[in-house]
Amino acid sequence: MKTMRNIVVASFSVLLLTQCASQDEVHDLQYQLRAVNQKVEDVKTNAVGTMQKRQASSVSKIDQVEDETQRIKSTIEESASQSNQFREHTKESIANLQKSVDSIRTENEAKLSEMNQKIAVLDEKISQVGESFGKVQQARVSEAEKRAQEAAKKAEEAKQRAAAASSATAASHAAANAPAATVKVNPNTKKTKVAATPAVPETTSPKKSVEQAAAQPKPTTQPPAVVAVPKNTDNAATTAAATTADPFSQGMNQYKGKNYKEAYKSFEQNLSANPKGAQAAKTLFYMGECLFNQGEYDLAILDYQKVISSHGSDTLAPNALLKQGMSFEKLTDHETAKIIYKKLISEHSGSAEAAQAKERLGKL
Repeated sequence: MKTMRNIVVASFSVLLLTQCASQDEVHDLQYQLRAVNQKVEDVKTNAVGTMQKRQASSVSKIDQVEDETQRIKSTIEESASQSNQFREHTKESIANLQKSVDSIRTENEAKLSEMNQKIAVLDEKISQVGESFGKVQQARVSEAEKRAQEAAKKAEEAKQRAAAASSATAASHAAANAPAATVKVNPNTKKTKVAATPAVPETTSPKKSVEQAAAQPKPTTQPPAVVAVPKNTDNAATTAAATTADPFSQGMNQYKGKNYKEAYKSFEQNLSANPKGAQAAKTLFYMGECLFNQGEYDLAILDYQKVISSHGSDTLAPNALLKQGMSFEKLTDHETAKIIYKKLISEHSGSAEAAQAKERLGKL
């Protein structure tokens, strides 16, 4: 722009000078004008070359920028494609996961429903066994009451017999210590002393009136009479002694001696006397043990269940669960046994009984 302006100024100057200058000045001006034109050409050549170089450099840079832009664009498109693929893969994975979750939920719901049905059946069985146990228990109570009444009656009879025998012994001693009997006769006859002999001598007088006080032999050398007591009185005495002793201790001694029936009665007596005492859980557990050892597994399940439901925090609760599962195994109800073992493992995972339950569960 500056060069063009100089050219224009020079042109105007030439015009002005041609009008008012001399011929020499015109030549000088022409010379100067040529010089200026030469300079303009030089400047123009140099400027155009520089501009062309710059333009070429700019074009090259533009090409580089375009290449870089194209590369970035390709990278972006590749990233977008990978993102789309990842998105699709994620959607597919989420869909598969959702299907798996739905399948697991459906399977768990089916298992839960089946387990609830089994629990309902188990509750029904326990209810039935409870009713049977109640009837058996009532029958045992009635039988025990009947036996107690019979024992009391026999004890009373034995007491009466002992009292009668004692009275007879006292009468025998009194008769032995009494004076000799005498016979009174009328004045026309002589007195006759009657000895303690088996037979009394007769008198010949028809008017004799005899008053005999005693005609038995004198038992001076005989030992005191011994009264035989019936064997039933021994049972009555044993029953009375058992009621005064500690029923739980007596039951444990009977249990250790494998006298399970009598041990059960002693435990039952202890529980009825103190149903909420400190030994209630232990008493119920050993009642179940007595029934288990007698093969009455269905009744043992009920006593174990009383320990579990009424004394769940007691140390015997895991053992009661284990023995309840073993009772169901004995009854060949393996599915219910599995439920009991799983419950034991879940609620008492760190106990020794849980380890036994895992072992038994693995064998079912």
